[in-house]
Amino acid sequence: MELKIQCSGYEINTDWLEGADKSKILIVLPGYSSSKARQNAHATAMVQSTGTNALVVDFSGHGTSPFQLRDTRPAQHFLELIYVFDWLKEQYPTAEISLSGSSYGGFLAVQLTKYRKFKNLVLRAPAIYKPAAFYDPWSIRIDNQDAYDEEIVKYRKSSGDLAKHPLLARASSFNGNTLVVVHEKDEIVPRETTDAYIHAFNADSMVAKGFAHSVDKNNPDQATLTMYTDRISHWLNKH
Repeated sequence: MELKIQCSGYEINTDWLEGADKSKILIVLPGYSSSKARQNAHATAMVQSTGTNALVVDFSGHGTSPFQLRDTRPAQHFLELIYVFDWLKEQYPTAEISLSGSSYGGFLAVQLTKYRKFKNLVLRAPAIYKPAAFYDPWSIRIDNQDAYDEEIVKYRKSSGDLAKHPLLARASSFNGNTLVVVHEKDEIVPRETTDAYIHAFNADSMVAKGFAHSVDKNNPDQATLTMYTDRISHWLNKH
């Protein structure tokens, strides 16, 4: 079921997936330029295997939500996540909320750890960006794609720069549980980045062997994909 959630002067689109356990909600966040439609299989698997309800988000400039991606920025998407989280708390005040973020969605989910309390955090190949880029419009990336990609991968491989990132420095304030999913052959988020997240959050981790950054790009057979989602749902069920 599609739900529209009011933000500051506009609405974004989300999908609500009903689960068997009314006490749990999983917010599912897509990657950069991705969509809730591409996260549907992951969200459905979590609903079926954990019983959670799931709310899958299209940030502005993504999927069916308004605006062009180039005109949006991470700070705007983070504010939208605040609106989504607060709307859920208003509608379901006693529910335990968890977040699952893929790549850019993981980066935004981590931003929320300082400002809201929730139970579990699943980071699937989580991206990270230079601190100042939080306020940059995505047109900076889109208009200089090759140079941007080369520079950001270099940054993500710099353990020294990552150790100073304020996003990781404040991880100790999060009291929930964290799982970092490492894609073994990730060409966009190198192991230095996922290791930094694991260290900062004292997180559990799992390695998806053979997986590149995008699950779609791997075109996994159903057995491989089921094993991937089962490992994540098993972790959620333990917590």
